[in-house]
Amino acid sequence: MVVTIERFILGLAIGAFALAAVFANPESARADHYACHPPADGWGFDTYEYEDYVGKYNTLIDLAVRGWAVPGAYSVGDETVDVTYQGVESGPRSARVPASKANSIPPSVYKAIAHIEADWANAASQVPYGGTGPVLLSMDCGYGIGQITSGMGHLGGAALEPGVAAARQAAIGTHPAFNIAEGIRILADKWNSAPNYRPIAGTGDPAALEDWYYAIWSYNGFAFVNHPLNPTKDPLRGSVWNCGDPNAPGYGVFTRGDYPYTENAYGCLRYPPMPKGVSYPPPLGGSGPATPPAANPGGAKFAVGDEVVVFGTGNGLNVRQSAGTSAPVATVVPDGTRLTVVGGPQAANGLTWWNVQSATVTGWAAEQFLAKPQAEPDPDAPVNAAGRMWPPQVFTMPNLASPEIASAFTVAAYDTCDDAGFSGGCPLMDFPTSPHYDSSPPADPSAAAYFLGEPVLQIPGELTVNLTAGATTASTSPVTIKNLGTALAPFRIRTSADWLVVKHASGPRRLDGGLAIGSNYEVVDQKTPRIATAGRDSSLVITVDPTYLKAGTHIGTVIIDSLLGPATKSVFNVTVVSTGGSGGTGAGSGSPSPVPQPTPFYRAIVPNLTSDR
Repeated sequence: MVVTIERFILGLAIGAFALAAVFANPESARADHYACHPPADGWGFDTYEYEDYVGKYNTLIDLAVRGWAVPGAYSVGDETVDVTYQGVESGPRSARVPASKANSIPPSVYKAIAHIEADWANAASQVPYGGTGPVLLSMDCGYGIGQITSGMGHLGGAALEPGVAAARQAAIGTHPAFNIAEGIRILADKWNSAPNYRPIAGTGDPAALEDWYYAIWSYNGFAFVNHPLNPTKDPLRGSVWNCGDPNAPGYGVFTRGDYPYTENAYGCLRYPPMPKGVSYPPPLGGSGPATPPAANPGGAKFAVGDEVVVFGTGNGLNVRQSAGTSAPVATVVPDGTRLTVVGGPQAANGLTWWNVQSATVTGWAAEQFLAKPQAEPDPDAPVNAAGRMWPPQVFTMPNLASPEIASAFTVAAYDTCDDAGFSGGCPLMDFPTSPHYDSSPPADPSAAAYFLGEPVLQIPGELTVNLTAGATTASTSPVTIKNLGTALAPFRIRTSADWLVVKHASGPRRLDGGLAIGSNYEVVDQKTPRIATAGRDSSLVITVDPTYLKAGTHIGTVIIDSLLGPATKSVFNVTVVSTGGSGGTGAGSGSPSPVPQPTPFYRAIVPNLTSDR
């Protein structure tokens, strides 16, 4: 694109690109997933939601960023379960040091991400804190508190086979510690993708909060929709989201959608949320929430003397010798440039124009590419930490008024990177930082024992199952899965045919995995008044979907594998006598049924809609 193209046309093009990037971003592709919207909604996993979710998830994240939350790689039959922390690289582009597990991720970074992703919930909203039930599942197949999508596909690759969950997938979907550990691995991978496929912030110091800027961006997809100059984002928003803090700048004025992903996450670093149902503390120093910018007399957007910032142009803003699109161009100024209003407004060519001045030139600029910058809070200003879910952090966001930093965030720099397929690591987007460090206290590695425990899975009872099926109904056979040990005993369910179904007796949801809970954990059935029991068996039933069976005898197997603790594998041999369903191509007596492959039916939970449970 050339700079002589009028900027309102360019703005429309950039806006279209921003929207297209949401769908075109390769990291958003889910080619190995079932569609994660009704009626096909991902793996059916049950999980546990800690009652003291603030304390427990804080501890789990503190452990996971050091690689202490889960055991090392281990085997489940012929499969490997490995969600161990791989460590992160360090150093600038010219002197990158290989990944080391001694380099931890600042824990507050992932705590903020988990709040943005899942509101610190691992289970669906109907599950009470301290209870068991469906894992939180987003409409793009994100599972649990980390909203894990990578490696959770159904159609091959990560899956054991199409439609059968791998042991690793089931562990991530059922056990909160494995879910958080996998989220940490993914964030570390995003960091380690620099400098080959990502730019570097600062000196690439993994201890510096500011240097995680591009890794945080990449956790949600390194797409233009998350660029700070994305023209769909409000230019008056300030540097970070208020994270729901009523005493933070922008509260009541700007919403989370006004900010790109990085500014949402860093906002929750600066203004950590409160536990659900707890009021925010009063601000320190008596300052209150920000108010909307006051309107100028007569409704004009600006007044003479206002400082304005250029935004949303792409290749720069034409500053013309007079108002109007046909006037000669005096200069072109890049996005992020600060100008002073010295006259106007004037109307010409359907646009509103303002006379603006920089250090070197005076001219006229179109209004829609100018905005008042919001006053930034002092990055070192203390935030009242009382009662917050983690300590407020001090850091500095990229200052786009700095030419050195602004050049890294031009749309042209991003386009160059995108056009190269991110190969070469986007060196034009490297920018310097002023580092600050996480103030969180260190983790105690012995705390992992509470979360991992010593689970011992047991499935008592007969392994031979005989069922009957009619046209629309079928009999059931109960299965009780016990944990004779402690903490959480995750398990994976596999069936040899799609017509074989394992579910809770009370509902239609098929299960691919779940948990049996040891007696050292309390399981909450009701929040108010609180009703809880020590431990919980997983009480399931084996049945069939008669829709896919014709008249005859059908044979299949159900396999339940333990995923943590002593290895167990229970194989149920199932015989079904059917009088005929409405579909399917079931074979005759004594033969496995070559039934068609139906579209799996699951349920979806939209993220960030969890309630105070």
